[in-house]
Amino acid sequence: MVMDERRDYRWVITKDRFQEEYPDHVGSVGTEGPRWAVDSITSNPVEFSLWDDDDNCMAEGMLYGNYDGFEPLDDFGEWNWGCTYIKIGGEILY
Repeated sequence: MVMDERRDYRWVITKDRFQEEYPDHVGSVGTEGPRWAVDSITSNPVEFSLWDDDDNCMAEGMLYGNYDGFEPLDDFGEWNWGCTYIKIGGEILY
């Protein structure tokens, strides 16, 4: 059975704080996910930020659609920057 990988949420990185600190780093502004996200998902917008275990904010962005809140962390922040938590609308989620 082939499973549909599409999701009913999407996120986009709007600010790469890691690149601000390390200008030689290839920036992530404009990176979107998940891989099969569609631009037409614009409902339920909320700001998010991705944080590492030293309490450094690595990136900020927008999350849309039907989400749990961990999607940008699970899809990108954890493996890209080693982020361990996300803030959604300023509230910490672990």
